[in-house]
Amino acid sequence: MNILSHLSVTDRLGNVRHVKLNKPVFTIGRHADNDLQILGSSVSRRHAEIVREGDDFYLVDKGSKAGSYVNDQKVDRRQLAHKDRIGIGPEPEQEVQFLDLRSDEAGEEPAAAQPFNAHAELQNLAKFLEVNQALKISLSIDEVLRLIVDAAIEMTQAERGALMLRGESGELEFRVARDRRRRTLPDSSFAMSRTAVDQAFRGCRSIIASGNQDDILLEGAESVMALELRTIVCIPLQRFQMSERTDATGVHARDVLGVLYVDSRHTAGVLSKASINLLESLAFEASKALEGVRLMQQEEAKRRLEQEFAMAREVQVALLTTSDLDADQVELAAHSLPSRYVDGDFYDLFTLAGGRIVAVLGDVSGKGIAAALLAAMAQGVIQVQLNAGHPVAAAIKTLNHLLVQKSAPSKFITLFCAVLEDGGDLTFVNAGHNPPLLLRAGGGHEYLSSQSMVVGAFDFAAYSDGKTRLGRGDILVAFTDGVTEAVGTSGEMFGDERLLETVRAAADQRAAQIRDRIFEDVAAFTRGRPQDDDITVIVLKMK
Repeated sequence: MNILSHLSVTDRLGNVRHVKLNKPVFTIGRHADNDLQILGSSVSRRHAEIVREGDDFYLVDKGSKAGSYVNDQKVDRRQLAHKDRIGIGPEPEQEVQFLDLRSDEAGEEPAAAQPFNAHAELQNLAKFLEVNQALKISLSIDEVLRLIVDAAIEMTQAERGALMLRGESGELEFRVARDRRRRTLPDSSFAMSRTAVDQAFRGCRSIIASGNQDDILLEGAESVMALELRTIVCIPLQRFQMSERTDATGVHARDVLGVLYVDSRHTAGVLSKASINLLESLAFEASKALEGVRLMQQEEAKRRLEQEFAMAREVQVALLTTSDLDADQVELAAHSLPSRYVDGDFYDLFTLAGGRIVAVLGDVSGKGIAAALLAAMAQGVIQVQLNAGHPVAAAIKTLNHLLVQKSAPSKFITLFCAVLEDGGDLTFVNAGHNPPLLLRAGGGHEYLSSQSMVVGAFDFAAYSDGKTRLGRGDILVAFTDGVTEAVGTSGEMFGDERLLETVRAAADQRAAQIRDRIFEDVAAFTRGRPQDDDITVIVLKMK
């Protein structure tokens, strides 16, 4: 004789089911992977275990918040005796009783499914209400999927089930498969009736093949005959989209999110209309739960992204030095206006030994904290190299080598770096950046460009100095592409010509006033339209 111990589980409607204790460690909790899944807001994901030691069984609480009980007494660990009442929480959703019986049939397989009757209808209703309540508190998509499949298997008395969701390609992708013992099955070995699945998905309708229902499907599909299936149920998971018209009250469109599939080699009997309606209601509630989880994950991703942008903006602002620099021969004014995203724009104004003045303007590829940190690295390297006495081209070459070694291949910087000598000689490197505008005092203009490549993309890149001489009244405007590529309401860009006109119109003003005029004209052109790029400007005017 073998000792055959099991649990008697009674739900709120009085439906009883028996669960064998045929494992050394039998788990109880809200998560679908437990041997006994009990759904309820007070039930922990892994609430308790029943541990077998020899011929004895012990209830062990797993640190649950609500506690575990034996005969209404809270316990951490307690040996179980025949007919002990087990409470999962102080007010359990289901009554669980430990039964210790002797039987010669300890390894008996579950009996074939029985025909549906009024009692089965009540059990299905109870299961639907139980799962529907659980869907409201489930936060994991995988947990929701397992709940749905397990419930569908139980409600149809099927042997196994699966759930497929529509992927980005528009086709169904396998997500989870389970058997009647709530074990997860590998998708690679899960053969099914593709005919039924495709009809449910493409036709947006339920496919029921059980008993005398939809016999044509059973007879016509090769996969059904090969698998010796006698029961197949396919329910589309639909999301109903309401019309945006205020005078419309009906459904605007049905969007199929996936397909719920169960099958069996036994005939489960004819599913009643009420049972089919419950299954379709379960699928609809599942669709709402999946959509809720998806929206929650989107909101969480958006919140994390906003946090990253806020942090990146703090780093970016910290990197921006003083916006004005006034020396004997020159005045400089700079400003950076952030976009709705945080790009990698940065600038730096500082002096070197001997009164030389440095202006740096860069734009890092990408957005967020990664771009801000790369900008910080670039500023630091340039300052160290120039203060050590290295020429501009050599400093940029060192920066390029470091970025190639330390950053991702997709990260690079467009950069303009200029050093102004005391007599007005300007040495600069333009590494793939927008050519700065140089407006001469006499009215002529030119752009400071070079053949140097962007920084950080290629280790073999070479950088050469450009040279020019600035005289009294000359104006140099360095800018990022957020200026000339600012988009107006008509879709047209601000462009180089408008920038030149703006600088010409304000040429008799001080550097700070020219800078402000540029931002004012760009704002007027875009009329407040949100921009995708930061707008950064440095204005240098010789006295």
